[in-house]
Amino acid sequence: MKLIAWLWNPWEKYKTTRHNVWFRFIDAWVDNKWLWIWKYEGKYKSEIIQTELNWEKLIICKPQTFMNLSWEAVAPIARFYKIEPSNILIIHDEIDFVTARIALKFWWSPAWHNGLKSIIEKLWTKDFWRLRIWVDRPATSKQVVDRVLSSFKPEEKKNLIEKEDEIFNLIEEFIKNK
Repeated sequence: MKLIAWLWNPWEKYKTTRHNVWFRFIDAWVDNKWLWIWKYEGKYKSEIIQTELNWEKLIICKPQTFMNLSWEAVAPIARFYKIEPSNILIIHDEIDFVTARIALKFWWSPAWHNGLKSIIEKLWTKDFWRLRIWVDRPATSKQVVDRVLSSFKPEEKKNLIEKEDEIFNLIEEFIKNK
């Protein structure tokens, strides 16, 4: 069994922010796979879809917590379903990536990302997959919060749309990886 979780802030006012960069992709990917039935699970503080893709049992998770409390969704699901960390994919924004850069990585430092730090702390390991999607670093560290909570510029939105297939392919690569 595998778990895919998108880190975000689920409230409307954050919907188009850089922190929620993946937001435009999750519904498109789920629709593309004909998996559009989300179910709220209070014990996981998440909307989830349980399905099977490419003969792999899969839980897709949209935490309904603030990003910095993402562990409240990911850790309980992983423990209940006995999902090994190496079978978890966390999709998140990455300020250290320049425009249009994305990467699928196993075991990576959480750096500044408090959502990742919370997951690492509760899973007791860094050994899980991350799909990192750029949001660009601001000029100073004092501008990070404002940067991740700002919206993308029109030219950046165009770059996001152009990356959709690549992002979908990386998700599929994770699912197929044994």
